[in-house]
Amino acid sequence: MDGIGNLPEEVLCHILSFLTTKEAALTSILSKRWRNLFTLVPNIDIDDSVFLNPEEGKREREGILQSFMDFVDKVLSLQGDSPIVKFSLKCKTGIDTDRLNRWICNVLRRGVASLDLVLDFDRSDDDLDSDYMYFLPRELFVSPKLVELRLRSEFGVDWWRGGSRDTLLPMVKTLCFESTWILLCDDLEVFLSAFPVLEEFHMVGIEWPDSDESVSSQSLRKLTLYAGGFEDWRNPKSISFDTPNLVYLEYSDYVAADYPKVNLPNLAEAVLDLKVTGHQIDLIRAPDDEDVVSLRLGNVWKLVKGLRNVQRLFISAETLELLSLCCESMPVFNNLKTLRIVSDADLGWQAMPALLRNSPHLETLILKGLLHHVTEKCGDVCDCIPREDDKGRSLSSCPVKKLEIRGFKGTVREKEMIRHFLESFPCLDEMEVYASADNQNDPTTNLQVNRIYKIVAYKVQGEEVTTETVLQSKSMSQTQMEEISSQFTPRNNRNMYDFVYILHGAPPPSPPPQDMSEDYLKEQLDAANTKLAELDAAKTKLAELDAANETELAANKTELAELDEEYKERQRVLDAMFDRIVEQNPTIASALKARQSATEGSNDQEKKERDVEALLEIMTDLYPDFASALRVMRGGTDLERGETSRDQGELDQTTTSTAVATDRDGN
Repeated sequence: MDGIGNLPEEVLCHILSFLTTKEAALTSILSKRWRNLFTLVPNIDIDDSVFLNPEEGKREREGILQSFMDFVDKVLSLQGDSPIVKFSLKCKTGIDTDRLNRWICNVLRRGVASLDLVLDFDRSDDDLDSDYMYFLPRELFVSPKLVELRLRSEFGVDWWRGGSRDTLLPMVKTLCFESTWILLCDDLEVFLSAFPVLEEFHMVGIEWPDSDESVSSQSLRKLTLYAGGFEDWRNPKSISFDTPNLVYLEYSDYVAADYPKVNLPNLAEAVLDLKVTGHQIDLIRAPDDEDVVSLRLGNVWKLVKGLRNVQRLFISAETLELLSLCCESMPVFNNLKTLRIVSDADLGWQAMPALLRNSPHLETLILKGLLHHVTEKCGDVCDCIPREDDKGRSLSSCPVKKLEIRGFKGTVREKEMIRHFLESFPCLDEMEVYASADNQNDPTTNLQVNRIYKIVAYKVQGEEVTTETVLQSKSMSQTQMEEISSQFTPRNNRNMYDFVYILHGAPPPSPPPQDMSEDYLKEQLDAANTKLAELDAAKTKLAELDAANETELAANKTELAELDEEYKERQRVLDAMFDRIVEQNPTIASALKARQSATEGSNDQEKKERDVEALLEIMTDLYPDFASALRVMRGGTDLERGETSRDQGELDQTTTSTAVATDRDGN
């Protein structure tokens, strides 16, 4: 704990900001330093379900909700007026709404930039009286510093009844509404005018009022709109899009009667999900020029024309059926690189030929499902109805290079369609077929298909086609794979493909090289030779380093041996000198013998060291000149170190003094 506890407060607060406020508050018991540290965190994340724990019935316990509200009050009180960056609050019915609004106003007053509210307050039919309905505080609609606002509710979102005329959020760039229904109190164009710098608008659950609507914003870049039509008439009257800087559009709604203005010049990606009723599908398949509803449906071409600059387009099965009304007026998608289409067995592909013909630079086609309603108009892009005259006409002019098919069930019809694609797409280099996730639980699915996770086909230039399974356990035999592959393999000789079967639990394989020409092989050989030369150079360098290390090690060993021999020689001289002094001085010999008898039982090395030390002490006591010389040598202090090695050195250096002293005494 000391390691993290020594970090600066700013770092600790940043770490705590990744926790919920309840989790951060638990750190207050660690030490005095941590006691109020969580109150300095600029992010507050409070969820009453986390606070109350997911215990059944705990929410209904007496006093538990009061404890939760007191906790929030205390956290906000401890923080005082310190700045706050993000406030995230999730609570359900039972919370005092007056206290809730005080919490929101508290963080708004402190300059909160991001506000995320999940307020699930149940409203019964008796709650229509405004005295019993929850309304957001007025301060929320005029915050000068709010940048992100996310509002979600299981029971509906009701924007402030004051309307957009009293709303101004000049800094909001991200606005997100998610609910079963959303009530704005103004039309959408007026509502958006209160957000002058809005860049991302996400609204799920809007129910249009009985009027024309327009999404108009010069700053908007990302728009997600999920609507449910009108209350009395399911289809909107008219929807316009005037967003010149929009780059992403995700739009789901019942098709409108008209799209008078669609200004989307910079749109790069669009997800389109236009809903139609069963009666409208009948009108689509058999248009009636005198039917008002049929004429209204035909106006969808205006919306599609506004999408002509997209690079990625994703359309639902109902949208594809609806687009069959504008095949003649289909725009050319010059920038379109990726097209994703969802199929439904009850909805047709009539618009597919026009879509593919009008996408001259399409590279990737993604089909979620192959089964669809068979009609006369979709025969030239699938194998539904035999037409030798025009079969494959739209595909043969399509430049798509990669085909991705999802939800494969292994039916005969699907296999024939896959074969048709492989035969007809002239530029197709790769195909990926993903088996449906429901196959393993579907007893009617072919047994071999149950084992397959993915089938990959690569175009080859040679004449020989191979099949491969990717899984350690051989749960599919070569014969089984070749049997399935034969059902896909083109019957013409123009397009040939290798097939790789990836079974459940297998890692994806590496794609084979696209070019096996002589130049490609030479390039690979040169790269291998370069790599080999690099390895040889590294090996030589390593050998040189080993030789240098061996030389240095030998020199160190020689030097160590010389030092050891020098030490031994010096030790022999000292031992001889020690013996000579003792032999020539009976007084010293007698004193030394007395001391040796008091320290018996020691090993030879320790005994020798003590004898040297004792000899120096005896000579110091007997010879004043020797004592003076020794003190000078030791720096004039007896507090210096007294290791045996030093004593032996001193013994060596004071030999002359000792000889002079002994000669003077006649010993």
